[in-house]
Amino acid sequence: MPSTVQPSQAYPAYFIGHAGVGLLFNESSNNKTVQDNLRYIGKEILSLSPRPKALIVFSGHFEAGEIHGPGVIEVYEYDWPHHDAPDLAVQVWSHLVKAGIKAKRVERGVDHGVWVPFKVMFPEETPLDIPVVQVSTFHGYDLASQIRLGEVVGALRHEGYVILGSGMAVHSFASIDEIRSALSEEKREATSAKVLAESRAFDTHLREAVTKRAAKERREGLLKLTELYEFKRSHPTVETAIYRHDDTVESLM
Repeated sequence: MPSTVQPSQAYPAYFIGHAGVGLLFNESSNNKTVQDNLRYIGKEILSLSPRPKALIVFSGHFEAGEIHGPGVIEVYEYDWPHHDAPDLAVQVWSHLVKAGIKAKRVERGVDHGVWVPFKVMFPEETPLDIPVVQVSTFHGYDLASQIRLGEVVGALRHEGYVILGSGMAVHSFASIDEIRSALSEEKREATSAKVLAESRAFDTHLREAVTKRAAKERREGLLKLTELYEFKRSHPTVETAIYRHDDTVESLM
């Protein structure tokens, strides 16, 4: 049954873990869990009624600046047909500028932080028929500015837009490299245990921050995350850690 959005309600916002391109062809129990969750969210978005104007998407690999390409050469042959909406993109841009966000309009394709999970969420048999408008995050390590961006964009949920952030709760290639470069199996296991403990500790802090009921407390909790040792370990760069903040829900971006 379609999920009906009443006129007084905001359209939903989502935060998804986009994973790597291996999500599309590597079979594992972990990948299956991610795929199942993504398909569930995809079906929910397609069931929304009235039909959303567009999906406003943010990706941890779409900062202001260069596009981050996937490292697996075969995926450059992949295609993900979708609808864009230049007129709606102008409306989103205008909304940002009026709110004091320094934004500019550019033409560029969606990056792998969008098309990889979306190929799972919206397969050929149930394609996405809603336009996609992608917005970059700020370049740099200023989490307060990223939260402000989320606050501004969040208002568009009341105007027919669904907002979706694509990133990871923990995203550190440096930690992966530490594990891979361990000189012995014993060292590798010890390093893996250390990284896992750091990741779980940060995940706990994150969950506590974003589930606070009051908007002010959520904002303060998110900003305090940057003071944690585990934050820099989990996010050497901040773009994949953009947790969406607004005044009504404890959702993420």
